[in-house]
Amino acid sequence: MAPDRSSADQEQQQRLLRNDKFMENETDSSGGASSLDKMENGNGGGGGDGGNSKTAQMMGVSASSAKKETPLTAAMWFPFYLTCSVGMVLLNKTLSVNFPNPNTVLGLQNGASVVYLYLGGLPSVGLFDLTVPFRPSQFKPFLYPTINWVIMLALSLKMLQYNSVATMTMFKTLGTLLTCTIEIIYFKVSYSSKAKASLGLLAVGSAVYAGTDVGFSPVGYFFATLQISSWVLQTFIEKVATVDSEQTKAGVAVIRNLLSLPVVCALITVSGEVGAMSELLKRQEIWGQVALSSLFGCGLGLGTSALYKYFAPTTVVVCNNVGKCISIILGCILFKDTLSALQVVGLGTSLAGSFFYGQEEKKRLEDSKRSTTGSHSK
Repeated sequence: MAPDRSSADQEQQQRLLRNDKFMENETDSSGGASSLDKMENGNGGGGGDGGNSKTAQMMGVSASSAKKETPLTAAMWFPFYLTCSVGMVLLNKTLSVNFPNPNTVLGLQNGASVVYLYLGGLPSVGLFDLTVPFRPSQFKPFLYPTINWVIMLALSLKMLQYNSVATMTMFKTLGTLLTCTIEIIYFKVSYSSKAKASLGLLAVGSAVYAGTDVGFSPVGYFFATLQISSWVLQTFIEKVATVDSEQTKAGVAVIRNLLSLPVVCALITVSGEVGAMSELLKRQEIWGQVALSSLFGCGLGLGTSALYKYFAPTTVVVCNNVGKCISIILGCILFKDTLSALQVVGLGTSLAGSFFYGQEEKKRLEDSKRSTTGSHSK
């Protein structure tokens, strides 16, 4: 009976880790594929000095950068993370408004990400672990999942063109509800009463926000719906087509960004953005914004890994929500986004439901780990 129980626990852990990604969806919410979102954020965890060089390498960070740090130095990762998270959201919003060519922007971001990852993986730099040699066989398993991944990220930029940062955040939390609904109906997954209550809170908050959205844009909501649908689809694609690569997490990020470039070129052709490059030659500020947003993306992946290395997952989730709130406030100031009082209440309720849901799922994951450990000790 022990092997069956262990197998069930492993399946539950995989589901919970997948749900945990919704709390750490920075790369999707900002539209920047440059974030090292392929690092399994759920692998971090633990408190205090929970991360060693092995854990850091699993997260894509090189062993040389996994040295123990003082509490003060470790705490400095919080402002670093928030700067990268908020900066990437605002820059992508700026790009979406001032240069409405999402596929072109995405291609430039992904290309810049490969360069940043390569430079960060040099032995003399040692920020990312790129010690495993690249081989053609490592690319093939990621080909089909990368196609929808690119579409998802391009739609992220497109939705920002018409929607406020707050609306984008609301739709991202709504994605959690949609995914869980599919799991309950199609995969017959059971959730605790507290988890269901949290999802209900999330649904109510989203409904209040959408029903009182003073900046409602039918086109914006259309693209937001497409983006969230693509995002949820990506979750199940990666569930079915799980790739156990010999590459490091940073190496996988390089592979996926490289594979994305032909897909982006096809999207540029289909969407009629071919002439965008000539416009780019006349607007040098766009190049700077793209380069900086990609840099923030790579920094976000590095910061996320560091936070999970030094702090408990709950602390990281709180930091994530703080970043969302800062992005919403600055978005309202910089882009003149207007929110009604009821919208603020709805958004706050939705974020609270998302947070409580994440807490409940993390608790279930911890219980599953303890159960698995106990069954193995018998």
